Amino acid sequence: MKTYGVDTNIGLITSTIMGSTETTLYTIAIYTGVVGIKKIRFVLWAALIGDFVGILSSVIIWRILS
Repeated sequence: MKTYGVDTNIGLITSTIMGSTETTLYTIAIYTGVVGIKKIRFVLWAALIGDFVGILSSVIIWRILS
């Protein structure tokens, strides 16, 4: 953000990616801890697929809007 700024295309894409991939930590740490899940293999795969979709959507949406 210091190099390119927040209002540039790169700044907007990275901000959206950071917001969409933040749920990985919540999913693995909080949700599995509350429910008591010991094996997080499937939760990890679901979270990583969600991250990939979030990153891909972010890039596509900001490319269209820019």
